[in-house]
Amino acid sequence: MVKTGAEEQFKTVAAEKLGSSDATAQFYFFKKQMHARAGTNFLEPLFPGYIFMETENLEVESVEALKKIKGFYHFLFSNDSPQKLQGYDLDYFERFRRSGELLGLSKVTFDKDQRIVIVGGPLKGFEGNIIRVNRRCRRVTVEIDMFGYSKKVDLCYADAEAV
Repeated sequence: MVKTGAEEQFKTVAAEKLGSSDATAQFYFFKKQMHARAGTNFLEPLFPGYIFMETENLEVESVEALKKIKGFYHFLFSNDSPQKLQGYDLDYFERFRRSGELLGLSKVTFDKDQRIVIVGGPLKGFEGNIIRVNRRCRRVTVEIDMFGYSKKVDLCYADAEAV
């Protein structure tokens, strides 16, 4: 986790710092496309403050170098011993990685019981609880269990259908 708003800068500095010590490290910062009421599209972070690192082997020197970068807060699960993503969390990450860092619009359906199923786009297959619906802007805020935490994700929807 890094300072919100400084994700791109952190990603660049981290790649430079680990370039010589860990050539296999890849950093990801996922953004989603949103649709404004005025008819324009814009990008916003899918998980503000989160940078994902993919590497074969994480060395102690690499961990210490990352901790010293301005804007670094902590590693997921434990700052003393970073853990690999596993199970559903790893599946989610792999799906995002295959789609690329810029995620397009997703097609969703939702019901009266505040349950949402994403049926199209890069987030296809995700389920969560709706926290808020903004029909005027055609957006929903969804709570999804991911990476060991409950995350709130704003989504715009192309078509909403009753389940």
